[in-house]
Amino acid sequence: MVKKGKKGSFLKTFTEDVSTFSLLGIRSTESDTRMAWLLNRALGLDFVHYLDLYGREPDNASQPTIFGEVKPEERRQFAVFRAADSALHRLYILITNRQSSEVLLKKLAQVDYLLKISDALQDDELAALGAAIRSIPGVQMCFAVGNELKSDPLLLTLEA
Repeated sequence: MVKKGKKGSFLKTFTEDVSTFSLLGIRSTESDTRMAWLLNRALGLDFVHYLDLYGREPDNASQPTIFGEVKPEERRQFAVFRAADSALHRLYILITNRQSSEVLLKKLAQVDYLLKISDALQDDELAALGAAIRSIPGVQMCFAVGNELKSDPLLLTLEA
């Protein structure tokens, strides 16, 4: 079961270095709440629905996706889930990247979900996490996102 979380300060007012967090791209046909639930079961986490982002990719790519005026008929809802691993002192953020035919981050259009991890994981840790996610029925692929694609303003400002 995925619970509704408490709202709070989610966007940082500063940006972080891309080397301070890890990012996985996940391709799956599962709904966002089902994906959170499947990750809960596979990884032993407790993802909670935290907030919804509204917006579309702006023409000016230097602006964060969720800011700016968007006509109501153009608004798309992208769910964000959070889970904390107190033993490892890590925060996990699951971001829905695709909603119908709309994509939140066009640079990562091939993935349906992004999993941001608050630590820069070692290669073996990231590989093990990716393998655990790939073992979930309904997941077609899971891969580490490189630093050049992690530098999107939205990813840098989401608190992890």
